[in-house]
Amino acid sequence: MSLTERVPGGSRPGRITVVGNPGLDTLVLLAEDDPDLAADGHFVRNVDTVGHAAAFTARAAARLGHDTRILGSTGADVIGGLVRGVLAADGVDTALMFDDPAGTARSVNFVRPDGRRTFFYDGGSHMTIHPPQHLIEAALTGADLVLASLPNWARDVVARARALGIPVAVDLQDVRDPTDPYRADFIASADFVFASAAHLEDPVAAAAAWLAAGPASMVVLGMGARGAMVVQRGADGPVVTAQPPPELDLPIVDTTGAGDSLATGFLDGLLFAGLPVAGALHRGQVLARIVASDLGGAAPFDRTRLDSLATR
Repeated sequence: MSLTERVPGGSRPGRITVVGNPGLDTLVLLAEDDPDLAADGHFVRNVDTVGHAAAFTARAAARLGHDTRILGSTGADVIGGLVRGVLAADGVDTALMFDDPAGTARSVNFVRPDGRRTFFYDGGSHMTIHPPQHLIEAALTGADLVLASLPNWARDVVARARALGIPVAVDLQDVRDPTDPYRADFIASADFVFASAAHLEDPVAAAAAWLAAGPASMVVLGMGARGAMVVQRGADGPVVTAQPPPELDLPIVDTTGAGDSLATGFLDGLLFAGLPVAGALHRGQVLARIVASDLGGAAPFDRTRLDSLATR
């Protein structure tokens, strides 16, 4: 079954399975770009929010009206209960979540005055745990799209989704080496690849390598202040659709989750709203800007607000 047959269009909601571990972000709001970390202490504002790629994509998809469920782990701890509660409050089905004995994933993010951030991630035991097989099968049953981040256990899930003919989107996140072997299995299963270009020396060449290495029809790259681009296969080489950032009267407060929102908005536009690539890329960028306008993805939005801002 082809991708266009498998995924509904015409602005109808889809059934999206998000694969990955949500967790807690502690945002350390810095008063300066480069504080002296050798100093004994600093006076800052610290904010705890529910985050990580799986949470941002799942919450965004649910807010946009999609039937969204998440296959991921949290610990049997207070933070895990908080994370699951926030996801459920946004309309995400958390029935397929499983326990991580090492506890809920956490990240401490240094957020600079201009919204840029540096994170310190603790992924629990994602390298060694595996979701029960019956949860994997339940997560994929009836799915129109699988949207995955990079916990180690997820490589088996995206491979299973591909074998079942379910469209797969994978976010390679902040990749530095285009040939990183950890990401190879994810690329091999993906119909759509997303990545940050922040640390790629030649983003178009990296995208072309991923297209050559797997079945993906396109690679979407977030480029921060330079906007975003889509790279597709062409008869004479890569075909690039590049856009500057959208002109919106929104502040940039915290870029945590912006790349995840770019991916969710793009897929929503391309697969479920029937937009062309350029329109879907613009839609993804607008959603990323909305999310970056408040701390930890707290900016309110729904399909109506996104439609309004994307069509201005």
